[in-house]
Amino acid sequence: MRSGLRLRRNVVILGVVIIAATLCAITWWISDLLAQTAVVDRVATCTQTQCFCEQAAGFFPGQVMNSISSFSFIILGVAAQLLAKPAPGTRERSLTGFLAATMVFIGASSFFYHSTLSFVGQFLDIFSMYTFGLLLFVGALYRSGHLRARPAVIGFIVASVLLGVLQYFYPDARRILFVVVLLPGIILELTRFVTGYRLWSRKMWAIGAGLILMVLAYVTWILDQTAAFCAPSSLIQGHAIWHTLGAIAAFLVVVHYRRTKHVRVPSSHMSR
Repeated sequence: MRSGLRLRRNVVILGVVIIAATLCAITWWISDLLAQTAVVDRVATCTQTQCFCEQAAGFFPGQVMNSISSFSFIILGVAAQLLAKPAPGTRERSLTGFLAATMVFIGASSFFYHSTLSFVGQFLDIFSMYTFGLLLFVGALYRSGHLRARPAVIGFIVASVLLGVLQYFYPDARRILFVVVLLPGIILELTRFVTGYRLWSRKMWAIGAGLILMVLAYVTWILDQTAAFCAPSSLIQGHAIWHTLGAIAAFLVVVHYRRTKHVRVPSSHMSR
């Protein structure tokens, strides 16, 4: 029995490796093709100030470490779908599929952005982050039973379009706006309103750990812009660390879904 389960898990892990490697290779190939077209002619708005710390190379991909580290979202997105997804028949199961797809979207758009430093890449990168924050918020209301599927989908689409328009016309608002979009979903996932568990319950460790990682990632993102921490030619880049920590935090959301299924725990059974 144990050997059978071990074999099945090894097969799944192999599947994660193969699928993730394939998606990363496709992302690299498509980005390289687009880098040779007019799609990248309009440069990112950050080039007027500073596009992160890493010095752009004279070849593809432009920012090597920032580009490659983006693949952490693709790898962990595939792992979330194949390794950590909740049980069938739960609302979290369907949410995990959307969350995993969003993580792959983040990884692919981030790679394109850092490899080309184009406006299109910048738009896609930030927009993908907005969709993650929106999904977390709408997903919290849906999985807790406070929002039905159709209104959740409609609300997600409408909000995504509005944020996309805002991102296009006011791209420099991205840092503050991302926090504003991300925080509501995180706050909801920390409450009994959504999970049925108190914050200090052992069931809640994954979302707590994810929040800590996101704070560390965001601080690293900001420090990467300062002279004290910036080393343009170093193999260790603060923004690359942001990518890695952010991907792990996103993966932990799926773990959190699995541990706090939408069936609410009665108040008399709340963890203390």
